[in-house]
Amino acid sequence: MVKEKGIGIGDKNMSIIENLTASLNDKVANIGIGLGDSKYHNNKILYAAIRFLNTVKKNIFIKISLFGHKESIDLISNNSSYEKYKEDILLVDTNEPENELIDTLDSYEISCIVRGSLSSSKFLSLIKEKYKTPQINRLALLETINGFQFFFGPVGIDECKDLESKIKYINEALNQLHFLRINPSISILSGGRMDDYERDIRVKKTIDDANEIIKCFKDIDSNLNINHNEILIEESIERKSNLIIAPDGISGNLIYRTLVHLGGGKAYGAIYMGLEKAIIDTSRVGNLSEIYGALILALTLS
Repeated sequence: MVKEKGIGIGDKNMSIIENLTASLNDKVANIGIGLGDSKYHNNKILYAAIRFLNTVKKNIFIKISLFGHKESIDLISNNSSYEKYKEDILLVDTNEPENELIDTLDSYEISCIVRGSLSSSKFLSLIKEKYKTPQINRLALLETINGFQFFFGPVGIDECKDLESKIKYINEALNQLHFLRINPSISILSGGRMDDYERDIRVKKTIDDANEIIKCFKDIDSNLNINHNEILIEESIERKSNLIIAPDGISGNLIYRTLVHLGGGKAYGAIYMGLEKAIIDTSRVGNLSEIYGALILALTLS
């Protein structure tokens, strides 16, 4: 595990987003975000950007660049809410917003990017091609219906398919938490209780993996707060774990969707880990708070 110098985060009575926001001082950044084809979701991105600027502008110098096709750019420029913020929200008219967004990040014209409402498959494919990596892991910031926030993963259906990839994922997640100066409290989930060990070969494998993960990281740091909470994700929340690891990407994606789309929880974007650049993922249909949280993450990591 590589510990990196990062941004301070301190008040245990504040949420992760509140702590990250409070830690933003003397930052200079230009954040890029993508616009898709939906009028509703593009307006939501504008309103999230305005809320973000009103929250952090007094402490830092920041610009937000919106990348989209002409129709999407015209929609924003004609929105009456945009007029007051046109010096801080820049509009980039482009026929290839995914490409241009990533190219401007790569050339340091902007310091961090948020996918916004762009196509997930095209965006992810371009990132893999640009940074020459076959696999990208994402770490989501989630919130329960009762307001408890935690980092969670894997959320991509092709992530963490074996023990080696799970250990790599957790290492990358710990690097992110160390950068943010968040003291990790880790919960590893498996497919059943210990009493279920012999019931099913798949359950047995996830339990074996979880126990091996605990041993691996305890061997590295005996003081690390890491526990196997079996299938009891509710206990992970009760013990205030700030990093919860699902058995694999499919189960993680289902947990994410159940919490956010059915269970009254919230998402605040997901960090693309293991890259040299700060890139934040969002759902194309995510609500305003998700875009706002993604902007906070992007600024913090830039």
